[in-house]
Amino acid sequence: MPELVFMNDRAESMHGRRLLLLSVGYGQGHHSAAAAIAEQYGAEGWNCRTVDICADAHPAAFRLSQSFYHFCVRKAPWLWGITYSLTDTANWARMVRSVYFYSLLDYLKRLLSGWNPALIICTYPLFAYMLDELRRRGTVIPPYALVVTDAREISRPWMRSKSSLVMLPDAGSASMVMDRYALDSEIVKVTGFPVRPEFKPASLRRAPDEGNLHILYGAYRQTQGVINDIAAMLSAFPGLHLVVLAGARSRYLQHVFAEECASGRLVIMAATNQMHLLLQKSHFYIGKAGAATMFECYSSEVPVLINYTLPGQEQGNLELLLEDGAGYHVESTAHLVATLNKLLQNEASGWKLLCSSMKTARRSGGAKCVVETIRSKFGI
Repeated sequence: MPELVFMNDRAESMHGRRLLLLSVGYGQGHHSAAAAIAEQYGAEGWNCRTVDICADAHPAAFRLSQSFYHFCVRKAPWLWGITYSLTDTANWARMVRSVYFYSLLDYLKRLLSGWNPALIICTYPLFAYMLDELRRRGTVIPPYALVVTDAREISRPWMRSKSSLVMLPDAGSASMVMDRYALDSEIVKVTGFPVRPEFKPASLRRAPDEGNLHILYGAYRQTQGVINDIAAMLSAFPGLHLVVLAGARSRYLQHVFAEECASGRLVIMAATNQMHLLLQKSHFYIGKAGAATMFECYSSEVPVLINYTLPGQEQGNLELLLEDGAGYHVESTAHLVATLNKLLQNEASGWKLLCSSMKTARRSGGAKCVVETIRSKFGI
Protein backbone atom coordinates (compact mmCIF):
# COMPACT_ATOMS: atom_id res chain seq x y z
CA MET A 1 0.00 0.00 0.00
CA PRO A 2 1.48 3.42 -0.92
CA GLU A 3 2.24 5.82 1.90
CA LEU A 4 -0.01 8.80 2.49
CA VAL A 5 1.73 12.05 1.59
CA PHE A 6 0.79 15.69 2.03
CA MET A 7 3.18 17.97 0.15
CA ASN A 8 3.08 21.74 0.17
CA ASP A 9 4.47 23.22 -3.06
CA ARG A 10 5.37 26.56 -1.50
CA ALA A 11 7.18 24.88 1.39
CA GLU A 12 9.06 22.58 -0.98
CA SER A 13 10.25 25.50 -3.09
CA MET A 14 11.35 27.32 0.07
CA HIS A 15 13.08 24.23 1.47
CA GLY A 16 10.93 24.62 4.57
CA ARG A 17 11.35 22.59 7.72
CA ARG A 18 10.16 19.02 7.57
CA LEU A 19 7.34 17.53 9.61
CA LEU A 20 6.66 13.80 9.79
CA LEU A 21 3.17 12.72 10.83
CA LEU A 22 2.72 9.08 11.84
CA SER A 23 -0.87 7.88 11.49
CA VAL A 24 -2.79 4.64 10.97
CA GLY A 25 -5.84 3.63 8.97
CA TYR A 26 -8.12 2.30 11.70
CA GLY A 27 -11.34 4.28 11.55
CA GLN A 28 -11.21 7.89 10.34
CA GLY A 29 -9.94 9.82 13.34
CA HIS A 30 -6.17 9.24 13.08
CA HIS A 31 -5.85 10.19 9.39
CA SER A 32 -8.33 13.08 9.75
CA ALA A 33 -6.35 14.61 12.59
CA ALA A 34 -3.08 14.15 10.69
CA ALA A 35 -4.51 15.78 7.56
CA ALA A 36 -5.71 18.82 9.52
CA ILE A 37 -2.34 19.25 11.24
CA ALA A 38 -0.46 18.83 7.94
CA GLU A 39 -2.63 21.48 6.31
CA GLN A 40 -2.00 23.92 9.15
CA TYR A 41 1.76 23.37 9.13
CA GLY A 42 1.82 23.47 5.34
CA ALA A 43 0.17 26.88 5.42
CA GLU A 44 2.99 28.05 7.70
CA GLY A 45 5.71 26.98 5.29
CA TRP A 46 6.51 23.46 6.49
CA ASN A 47 7.05 20.48 4.23
CA CYS A 48 4.73 17.79 5.63
CA ARG A 49 4.66 14.06 5.08
CA THR A 50 2.12 11.65 6.57
CA VAL A 51 3.02 7.95 6.70
CA ASP A 52 1.12 4.85 7.79
CA ILE A 53 4.01 2.61 8.82
CA CYS A 54 1.76 -0.38 9.53
CA ALA A 55 0.25 -0.28 6.04
CA ASP A 56 3.59 0.29 4.32
CA ALA A 57 5.86 -2.13 6.17
CA HIS A 58 3.39 -5.00 6.73
CA PRO A 59 0.60 -4.49 4.16
CA ALA A 60 -0.88 -8.00 4.35
CA ALA A 61 -0.97 -8.08 8.16
CA PHE A 62 -2.34 -4.55 8.24
CA ARG A 63 -5.16 -5.38 5.83
CA LEU A 64 -6.05 -8.36 8.00
CA SER A 65 -6.15 -6.27 11.17
CA GLN A 66 -8.11 -3.54 9.37
CA SER A 67 -10.65 -6.12 8.19
CA PHE A 68 -10.98 -7.34 11.78
CA TYR A 69 -11.65 -3.77 12.94
CA HIS A 70 -14.32 -3.26 10.27
CA PHE A 71 -15.91 -6.61 11.15
CA CYS A 72 -16.14 -5.51 14.78
CA VAL A 73 -17.67 -2.18 13.79
CA ARG A 74 -20.31 -3.76 11.56
CA LYS A 75 -21.03 -7.10 13.19
CA ALA A 76 -19.49 -7.58 16.62
CA PRO A 77 -18.96 -4.46 18.74
CA TRP A 78 -18.72 -6.71 21.80
CA LEU A 79 -15.59 -8.27 20.27
CA TRP A 80 -14.08 -4.83 19.85
CA GLY A 81 -14.80 -4.20 23.53
CA ILE A 82 -12.69 -7.23 24.45
CA THR A 83 -9.92 -6.19 22.05
CA TYR A 84 -9.90 -2.65 23.42
CA SER A 85 -9.62 -3.95 26.98
CA LEU A 86 -6.67 -6.18 26.03
CA THR A 87 -4.79 -3.39 24.25
CA ASP A 88 -5.48 -1.04 27.14
CA THR A 89 -3.69 -3.28 29.62
CA ALA A 90 -0.85 -4.48 27.35
CA ASN A 91 2.73 -3.29 27.87
CA TRP A 92 3.33 -1.52 24.55
CA ALA A 93 6.92 -0.60 25.40
CA ARG A 94 7.75 -4.32 25.68
CA MET A 95 5.53 -5.22 22.71
CA VAL A 96 7.54 -3.12 20.23
CA ARG A 97 10.65 -5.17 21.09
CA SER A 98 9.04 -8.36 19.74
CA VAL A 99 10.11 -10.05 16.50
CA TYR A 100 7.05 -8.75 14.62
CA PHE A 101 8.24 -5.17 15.09
CA TYR A 102 11.78 -5.65 13.76
CA SER A 103 10.82 -4.71 10.22
CA LEU A 104 8.54 -1.89 11.42
CA LEU A 105 11.33 -0.37 13.47
CA ASP A 106 13.76 -0.74 10.59
CA TYR A 107 11.25 0.94 8.25
CA LEU A 108 10.83 3.83 10.68
CA LYS A 109 14.59 4.20 11.15
CA ARG A 110 15.15 4.39 7.39
CA LEU A 111 12.27 6.83 7.06
CA LEU A 112 13.81 9.14 9.66
CA SER A 113 17.20 8.94 8.01
CA GLY A 114 15.85 9.66 4.53
CA TRP A 115 13.32 12.34 5.45
CA ASN A 116 15.26 13.95 8.32
CA PRO A 117 12.28 15.65 10.00
CA ALA A 118 12.67 18.50 12.47
CA LEU A 119 9.51 17.36 14.26
CA ILE A 120 7.35 14.23 14.53
CA ILE A 121 3.65 14.13 15.45
CA CYS A 122 1.91 10.82 16.18
CA THR A 123 -1.87 10.48 15.91
CA TYR A 124 -1.68 6.87 17.09
CA PRO A 125 0.19 5.85 20.28
CA LEU A 126 2.04 2.84 18.85
CA PHE A 127 4.47 5.06 16.96
CA ALA A 128 5.55 6.92 20.08
CA TYR A 129 6.65 3.61 21.61
CA MET A 130 8.54 2.79 18.42
CA LEU A 131 10.34 6.13 18.64
CA ASP A 132 11.10 5.42 22.30
CA GLU A 133 12.61 2.07 21.32
CA LEU A 134 14.75 3.53 18.53
CA ARG A 135 16.04 6.17 20.93
CA ARG A 136 16.86 3.43 23.47
CA ARG A 137 18.91 1.72 20.75
CA GLY A 138 20.89 4.88 20.07
CA THR A 139 19.06 6.49 17.14
CA VAL A 140 18.91 10.29 17.32
CA ILE A 141 15.20 11.22 17.42
CA PRO A 142 13.85 14.76 16.90
CA PRO A 143 11.16 16.14 19.22
CA TYR A 144 7.91 14.18 18.99
CA ALA A 145 4.41 14.69 20.32
CA LEU A 146 1.16 12.77 20.56
CA VAL A 147 -2.26 14.02 19.45
CA VAL A 148 -5.00 12.00 21.15
CA THR A 149 -7.92 11.29 18.84
CA ASP A 150 -10.69 10.51 21.37
CA ALA A 151 -12.22 12.19 24.39
CA ARG A 152 -12.76 11.21 28.02
CA GLU A 153 -12.22 7.47 27.69
CA ILE A 154 -8.49 7.70 26.98
CA SER A 155 -6.75 4.33 26.88
CA ARG A 156 -3.53 3.73 28.83
CA PRO A 157 -1.19 3.40 25.78
CA TRP A 158 -1.70 7.07 24.91
CA MET A 159 -0.20 8.06 28.26
CA ARG A 160 2.68 5.67 28.91
CA SER A 161 5.19 6.51 26.18
CA LYS A 162 8.18 8.80 26.81
CA SER A 163 6.74 11.61 24.71
CA SER A 164 7.15 14.94 26.49
CA LEU A 165 3.94 16.36 25.01
CA VAL A 166 0.49 14.78 24.79
CA MET A 167 -2.33 16.93 23.37
CA LEU A 168 -5.98 16.22 24.18
CA PRO A 169 -9.30 17.39 22.75
CA ASP A 170 -10.88 18.83 25.92
CA ALA A 171 -10.18 19.94 29.47
CA GLY A 172 -12.20 17.12 31.03
CA SER A 173 -10.04 14.54 29.27
CA ALA A 174 -6.86 16.30 30.37
CA SER A 175 -7.99 16.41 33.99
CA MET A 176 -8.93 12.75 33.89
CA VAL A 177 -5.61 11.52 32.50
CA MET A 178 -3.53 13.66 34.83
CA ASP A 179 -5.36 12.18 37.80
CA ARG A 180 -5.45 8.60 36.52
CA TYR A 181 -1.88 8.41 35.24
CA ALA A 182 -0.20 10.96 37.56
CA LEU A 183 1.01 13.09 34.65
CA ASP A 184 2.36 16.61 34.92
CA SER A 185 0.61 19.60 33.35
CA GLU A 186 3.82 20.29 31.44
CA ILE A 187 3.19 17.09 29.44
CA VAL A 188 -0.59 17.18 29.05
CA LYS A 189 -2.07 20.08 27.08
CA VAL A 190 -5.57 20.83 25.80
CA THR A 191 -5.66 21.77 22.11
CA GLY A 192 -9.00 20.51 20.81
CA PHE A 193 -9.34 17.90 18.07
CA PRO A 194 -7.60 18.96 14.82
CA VAL A 195 -10.21 19.62 12.12
CA ARG A 196 -9.52 21.01 8.66
CA PRO A 197 -10.64 24.67 8.22
CA GLU A 198 -13.07 23.76 5.44
CA PHE A 199 -15.37 22.47 8.18
CA LYS A 200 -17.22 25.59 9.21
CA PRO A 201 -20.83 26.67 9.77
CA ALA A 202 -22.99 27.36 6.74
CA SER A 203 -23.23 31.09 6.10
CA LEU A 204 -27.00 30.80 5.76
CA ARG A 205 -28.83 27.80 7.20
CA ARG A 206 -32.59 28.05 7.45
CA ALA A 207 -34.10 26.38 10.49
CA PRO A 208 -35.71 23.00 9.73
CA ASP A 209 -39.45 22.73 9.27
CA GLU A 210 -41.94 20.36 7.61
CA GLY A 211 -40.79 21.27 4.12
CA ASN A 212 -37.11 21.84 4.84
CA LEU A 213 -35.29 19.12 6.75
CA HIS A 214 -31.85 17.89 5.70
CA ILE A 215 -30.20 14.97 7.49
CA LEU A 216 -26.83 13.30 6.94
CA TYR A 217 -26.88 9.68 8.12
CA GLY A 218 -23.85 7.45 8.70
CA ALA A 219 -24.94 3.82 8.21
CA TYR A 220 -22.97 2.04 10.93
CA ARG A 221 -25.75 -0.01 12.53
CA GLN A 222 -26.49 -3.52 11.37
CA THR A 223 -28.24 -3.55 8.02
CA GLN A 224 -31.78 -4.13 9.25
CA GLY A 225 -31.43 -1.34 11.78
CA VAL A 226 -30.23 1.03 9.03
CA ILE A 227 -33.19 0.06 6.83
CA ASN A 228 -35.60 0.63 9.72
CA ASP A 229 -34.12 4.07 10.46
CA ILE A 230 -34.26 5.22 6.83
CA ALA A 231 -37.82 3.97 6.26
CA ALA A 232 -39.11 5.47 9.50
CA MET A 233 -37.57 8.91 8.89
CA LEU A 234 -38.84 9.09 5.30
CA SER A 235 -42.32 8.13 6.49
CA ALA A 236 -42.41 10.50 9.48
CA PHE A 237 -41.02 13.58 7.70
CA PRO A 238 -42.48 14.19 4.21
CA GLY A 239 -40.18 17.19 3.64
CA LEU A 240 -37.03 15.26 4.50
CA HIS A 241 -34.00 15.17 2.22
CA LEU A 242 -31.80 12.34 3.49
CA VAL A 243 -28.18 11.61 2.51
CA VAL A 244 -26.85 8.23 3.64
CA LEU A 245 -23.15 7.29 3.76
CA ALA A 246 -23.43 3.53 3.45
CA GLY A 247 -19.98 2.20 2.59
CA ALA A 248 -19.99 -1.29 1.03
CA ARG A 249 -23.75 -1.60 1.57
CA SER A 250 -24.62 1.32 -0.70
CA ARG A 251 -25.75 -0.76 -3.71
CA TYR A 252 -27.92 -3.01 -1.58
CA LEU A 253 -29.59 -0.04 0.11
CA GLN A 254 -30.08 1.66 -3.26
CA HIS A 255 -31.91 -1.47 -4.39
CA VAL A 256 -34.08 -1.59 -1.25
CA PHE A 257 -34.99 2.10 -1.55
CA ALA A 258 -35.01 2.38 -5.34
CA GLU A 259 -38.26 4.37 -5.45
CA GLU A 260 -37.16 6.86 -2.80
CA CYS A 261 -33.78 7.32 -4.51
CA ALA A 262 -35.52 7.94 -7.83
CA SER A 263 -37.69 10.63 -6.23
CA GLY A 264 -34.63 12.56 -5.06
CA ARG A 265 -35.62 12.50 -1.39
CA LEU A 266 -32.94 9.92 -0.62
CA VAL A 267 -29.32 9.89 -1.74
CA ILE A 268 -27.21 6.84 -0.87
CA MET A 269 -23.47 6.91 -1.48
CA ALA A 270 -20.59 4.66 -0.54
CA ALA A 271 -18.27 7.45 0.62
CA THR A 272 -17.48 11.10 0.03
CA ASN A 273 -14.57 13.54 0.01
CA GLN A 274 -17.04 16.41 0.38
CA MET A 275 -18.06 15.82 3.97
CA HIS A 276 -17.72 19.52 4.79
CA LEU A 277 -20.24 20.46 2.11
CA LEU A 278 -22.67 17.75 3.16
CA LEU A 279 -22.54 18.99 6.75
CA GLN A 280 -23.10 22.59 5.68
CA LYS A 281 -26.33 21.49 3.99
CA SER A 282 -27.51 19.39 6.94
CA HIS A 283 -29.56 20.16 10.03
CA PHE A 284 -28.51 16.95 11.81
CA TYR A 285 -25.87 14.27 11.62
CA ILE A 286 -26.99 10.81 12.74
CA GLY A 287 -24.43 8.05 13.19
CA LYS A 288 -21.56 6.57 15.19
CA ALA A 289 -19.68 8.38 17.95
CA GLY A 290 -16.38 8.47 16.07
CA ALA A 291 -14.24 11.41 17.17
CA ALA A 292 -13.36 12.79 13.72
CA THR A 293 -16.94 13.10 12.49
CA MET A 294 -18.18 14.34 15.83
CA PHE A 295 -15.65 17.17 15.97
CA GLU A 296 -16.27 17.99 12.31
CA CYS A 297 -19.91 18.43 13.34
CA TYR A 298 -18.81 20.72 16.17
CA SER A 299 -16.85 22.86 13.73
CA SER A 300 -19.82 22.91 11.33
CA GLU A 301 -22.30 23.53 14.19
CA VAL A 302 -24.43 20.57 13.15
CA PRO A 303 -26.22 18.81 16.06
CA VAL A 304 -25.46 15.11 16.43
CA LEU A 305 -27.73 12.16 17.22
CA ILE A 306 -25.65 9.12 18.15
CA ASN A 307 -27.29 5.77 17.36
CA TYR A 308 -24.20 3.56 17.65
CA THR A 309 -21.07 3.45 19.80
CA LEU A 310 -18.13 1.07 19.90
CA PRO A 311 -17.27 -0.06 23.43
CA GLY A 312 -14.25 1.76 24.76
CA GLN A 313 -13.09 5.09 23.41
CA GLU A 314 -16.29 6.08 21.59
CA GLN A 315 -18.30 6.02 24.79
CA GLY A 316 -16.11 8.90 25.97
CA ASN A 317 -16.90 10.87 22.83
CA LEU A 318 -20.61 10.40 23.50
CA GLU A 319 -20.12 11.51 27.10
CA LEU A 320 -18.53 14.76 25.92
CA LEU A 321 -21.33 15.42 23.42
CA LEU A 322 -24.03 14.92 26.04
CA GLU A 323 -22.17 17.02 28.60
CA ASP A 324 -21.97 19.89 26.10
CA GLY A 325 -25.69 19.60 25.37
CA ALA A 326 -24.82 19.36 21.68
CA GLY A 327 -26.66 16.16 20.81
CA TYR A 328 -28.51 13.08 21.98
CA HIS A 329 -28.08 9.35 22.24
CA VAL A 330 -30.94 7.55 20.45
CA GLU A 331 -31.29 3.89 21.34
CA SER A 332 -33.80 2.69 18.74
CA THR A 333 -35.57 3.70 15.56
CA ALA A 334 -38.65 4.78 17.53
CA HIS A 335 -36.46 6.86 19.86
CA LEU A 336 -34.74 8.46 16.86
CA VAL A 337 -38.02 9.59 15.28
CA ALA A 338 -39.42 10.78 18.61
CA THR A 339 -36.26 12.81 19.29
CA LEU A 340 -36.37 14.45 15.87
CA ASN A 341 -40.06 15.30 16.34
CA LYS A 342 -39.30 16.90 19.70
CA LEU A 343 -36.42 18.94 18.32
CA LEU A 344 -38.55 20.26 15.45
CA GLN A 345 -41.43 21.44 17.64
CA ASN A 346 -42.06 25.14 18.39
CA GLU A 347 -40.30 26.38 15.25
CA ALA A 348 -37.37 24.01 15.83
CA SER A 349 -36.52 25.49 19.23
CA GLY A 350 -34.78 22.27 20.29
CA TRP A 351 -32.59 22.27 17.19
CA LYS A 352 -31.69 25.92 17.75
CA LEU A 353 -30.68 25.16 21.35
CA LEU A 354 -28.38 22.33 20.20
CA CYS A 355 -26.77 24.61 17.62
CA SER A 356 -26.21 27.27 20.27
CA SER A 357 -24.64 24.70 22.62
CA MET A 358 -22.26 23.56 19.87
CA LYS A 359 -21.18 27.14 19.28
CA THR A 360 -20.76 27.83 23.00
CA ALA A 361 -18.59 24.72 23.45
CA ARG A 362 -15.95 26.30 21.16
CA ARG A 363 -14.44 23.02 20.02
CA SER A 364 -13.05 24.23 16.69
CA GLY A 365 -9.55 25.50 15.91
CA GLY A 366 -7.74 22.41 17.18
CA ALA A 367 -5.17 22.23 14.38
CA LYS A 368 -3.98 25.79 14.93
CA CYS A 369 -3.80 25.20 18.69
CA VAL A 370 -1.68 22.06 18.11
CA VAL A 371 0.86 24.13 16.15
CA GLU A 372 0.93 26.86 18.79
CA THR A 373 1.31 24.36 21.63
CA ILE A 374 4.21 22.59 19.92
CA ARG A 375 5.90 25.91 19.17
CA SER A 376 5.60 26.90 22.83
CA LYS A 377 6.92 23.51 24.00
CA PHE A 378 9.77 22.89 21.58
CA GLY A 379 10.46 26.32 20.13
CA ILE A 380 9.86 25.16 16.56
